[in-house]
Amino acid sequence: MRTAIQVSKAYELEQQEKLSEAIELLESIKSNARYDKAYVARMLAIYYWQSGQPSKAIKQLKFAVDSDAFKNEQGWQTERMLAELMLSENMPEQALQHFDHLAQTAHANSITKEQLADVWLNKARAYYLLQQWDPLLTTIDHHQKLDNTPRQQPLSLQLTAEIRLSLFNSAIITTQKLLALQPDNLVWWQQLSSLYMQTKQYRLALATLVSAERAGIDIPDNLQFSKAQLYAQQGVPEHAAMTYAELQVDGKDIETMVKQARHWQTAREWTKAQTAWSAVARLNSKYYENVSRLALQQGKYQEALTALDKASGLSQHTRQLLKIRAYAGQKDYSKAKQTAEVAHREQPSKQTADWLIYLAQMTKE
Repeated sequence: MRTAIQVSKAYELEQQEKLSEAIELLESIKSNARYDKAYVARMLAIYYWQSGQPSKAIKQLKFAVDSDAFKNEQGWQTERMLAELMLSENMPEQALQHFDHLAQTAHANSITKEQLADVWLNKARAYYLLQQWDPLLTTIDHHQKLDNTPRQQPLSLQLTAEIRLSLFNSAIITTQKLLALQPDNLVWWQQLSSLYMQTKQYRLALATLVSAERAGIDIPDNLQFSKAQLYAQQGVPEHAAMTYAELQVDGKDIETMVKQARHWQTAREWTKAQTAWSAVARLNSKYYENVSRLALQQGKYQEALTALDKASGLSQHTRQLLKIRAYAGQKDYSKAKQTAEVAHREQPSKQTADWLIYLAQMTKE
């Protein structure tokens, strides 16, 4: 009776937001009765937890559980409190021991299916902290048999385990479920596309990113890069180039600008390709060679010559061969022949020899 009165007073103090006084009162209780000591310990644990003293709360709950004073559901719920507190305090190994016992004794204590499902989910969380992926998947399976409602936490745990175990096809299905739950979450779109790429399903990887954009998802630059690469891989260079063009990249990002120019060229979008190559060349003059070659391809011979004069890092022989083509294209055969003679004298080759034969014939005419 004396213990009951003191416990009642402690409860009243807690209700009056005098938690420290309630704790002091409970700590002062002296009793020899096993049940009384366990009851006070459990109440103290709750108050310690509320006051931000989790280690003391765990110690009191462990005492209450080890005393074996509580029977049936009361004992089960006390051990559940201990296991969940241990888990929240990053003590997964100790928590697992109690979750295992809770799962084994749930039926005998008439525990609801929902509470047992939570036990299995918490077991999975403990295995996650321990990075034990196989038992995590087994535990999630037990959880889903009790609660098959798709929810973010169990599916996320399952997905992590499947990826770590390289179960990519299963991971795709899990990610699709997560995407159905959270269609506005970029992470799941990105994960699904990545898994398709890992399983070499590149068309689906690209379709996923395109679908994300159509769903109004703001795709960051790293995924735009992936999308551009996938377009190129699927043989759609113009879409690859357009994707690179839409990227919010630094105006001096030569690598991305080069990719864009190459894809425009592959797509036979000559004007866009030349504009892109010219932008790159203004940052690094060696790319004037690309501008020149593209101009030659389109019959823009004077533009080709102008670009060649600006090009750096080009061997003299290569520069001469390109100039020969440009002069010949302009039908300035005397300049072409003069350049070819110099090139052949400095570095004889089959190309220069063929040019000399051709130009000798053209100048005779």
